[in-house]
Amino acid sequence: MRFEKAMGVVHLIASDPRTGFEKRHRQLLTGIEAVAAPALGATLTVETLEGEEGRQKAELTVQHDIVGRSPRIIEVHRFITRVASAESTVLICGETGTGKELVARAIHRSSRRTDKPFVAINCATLTESLLESELFGHERGAFTGAVARKKGKLEEAQGGTVFLDEVGELAPALQAKLLRVLQEREIERIGSTRPIPVDFRLIAATNRDLAAEMARGAFRRDLFYRLNVVSVTTPSLRERRKDIPMLANYFAAQHARAATRPVAGISADAMAFLVEYDWPGNVRELENAIERAVVLGSTEIILPEDLPETLLEATAPAGVVRLEFHEAVKEAKREIVLNALDGAGGNCAEAARLLGLHPNNLHRLIRNLNLKPGLSRTTKRTWPCQLLPRA
Repeated sequence: MRFEKAMGVVHLIASDPRTGFEKRHRQLLTGIEAVAAPALGATLTVETLEGEEGRQKAELTVQHDIVGRSPRIIEVHRFITRVASAESTVLICGETGTGKELVARAIHRSSRRTDKPFVAINCATLTESLLESELFGHERGAFTGAVARKKGKLEEAQGGTVFLDEVGELAPALQAKLLRVLQEREIERIGSTRPIPVDFRLIAATNRDLAAEMARGAFRRDLFYRLNVVSVTTPSLRERRKDIPMLANYFAAQHARAATRPVAGISADAMAFLVEYDWPGNVRELENAIERAVVLGSTEIILPEDLPETLLEATAPAGVVRLEFHEAVKEAKREIVLNALDGAGGNCAEAARLLGLHPNNLHRLIRNLNLKPGLSRTTKRTWPCQLLPRA
């Protein structure tokens, strides 16, 4: 016993059934318990802490590329941790743009197959004949244009992971062939009858309701059960609004580095619009909106007017003044830029100096404000002009 909790049991066994145990034997057991219980308790505690540390490290590993800490996304992190070490086929469901491939890659990286290929195939982007060739490969002369033998993606993924995106788009004939591959673990190239053994883990993804597809006969029931061994649904962005600020700042930093443009952050009003919007395109649409704001923005802070019109035309967030204010700010910016160009005689480099901007930022501001090249109001000179050569 330790802290009123049983840590284990000590047995006394006599070799002769006629032997009885005496008081001194019980005293010996008590002494052994007093010494053993703390040591055993410490060992169990260390094992528990090591196990917890390992679990947390595993979760941190899969969280690296999947940004967010909302309850729904943490469930996805935990799912990845649990299934990564297994070999089971995984089905990832969810709307377009919710990061299904990101989940698949995280499972692959955390698995024993991590040093082998990860081969991704989008079933919706190719015709049936081209997709069959992509999946299984072909022999030379198998069809017109097959001038050489070509390995298929399933063969190229040997030892690794195959990610079939939009698996619900597979034609019935390809569904039957994929089912056979999963059952027999071998493929045949087009134009060949020689089976080729394959070893890969399959992760499939779909934005369709496969149960409904089965009900109307568009998806094979036996294939569905082969794919749906373990499954997870990636949440839509509107189901994890708490993650939007983290995601938006992450994408802003990422695209600012790519565009070599300083971006200090996102204004409170702009963030309110981002959080309020329903994001039918999910994380992919959010990233595109932030990239646009980084490229077209004229200040180091992303402002509401830098965001796509579809966001700004949606219901205004509580506490945020409607678009009339932002349009007024935009009009004021136009006046300031026009006055600077007038004062500089149409010279963009000089106008940028007067405004305290880098010339490139002024050109970006001119594009963002939809100012068209034309005559200066006072000097009648055309602007914007080419930047003056450096002295």
